[in-house]
Amino acid sequence: MILVYNCVSEPEAALRYEKNLLKKLNSDKEIIFTTPGKAETDMKGKDFTHLIISGSAASAIEHNGWDGELSSVIDDFFEADKAILGICYGHQFLAAWFIGKSCLSIMDNPEYGWHKVEIKPNPLFKDVSSGIFCHIHGDYVSRIPEKCELIAESDTGIQGFQYRGRKVFGVQFHPDYNYEEAKEVFERRSAATPSIKKAYTHKTPGKSTERDGKRILNNFINM
Repeated sequence: MILVYNCVSEPEAALRYEKNLLKKLNSDKEIIFTTPGKAETDMKGKDFTHLIISGSAASAIEHNGWDGELSSVIDDFFEADKAILGICYGHQFLAAWFIGKSCLSIMDNPEYGWHKVEIKPNPLFKDVSSGIFCHIHGDYVSRIPEKCELIAESDTGIQGFQYRGRKVFGVQFHPDYNYEEAKEVFERRSAATPSIKKAYTHKTPGKSTERDGKRILNNFINM
């Protein structure tokens, strides 16, 4: 059973994210989505094997009302040696869960668009080639915990890590968005924050972007 902790704050966008993610996950396992404030209820009496922590418009550097709850969820999965994948905000929150928020920084130039990522040999990236992936972030992980290894990077820094010997991963880029989904997020956020529109670069994904994104997600849930 897979738990997706959905940190997308706008209700309509959160529902859209859930529907889009379900299209990408090829698994017979039951998938349960929870949102901040509901995790204890949604997890009660269920035996989960995998946790996915989504991206968010919220900043992992700042305190959010769900910080304590999400930390508790990660505690449960990590202590039980279960699989965890943090994406974008989830990647940042997971790194901070290990060593504190001092490992997070604000980018001088936010990344909105498709950017080249160099991936290293890792089970998460089985049958995936280094390529162009979707980025939607203004914060980033500036250092990873000592017990973690770097598994992806770009010219702007850390793009992925794994806790050594465990199925615990963080990726800064978005394997969970295809072109149309990412375009919708860019347009919605830039309407509210004009500076995002200025930061939006490289508007065309690579030919293998959508395929590789699905492979990363399914490599994870099939571990």
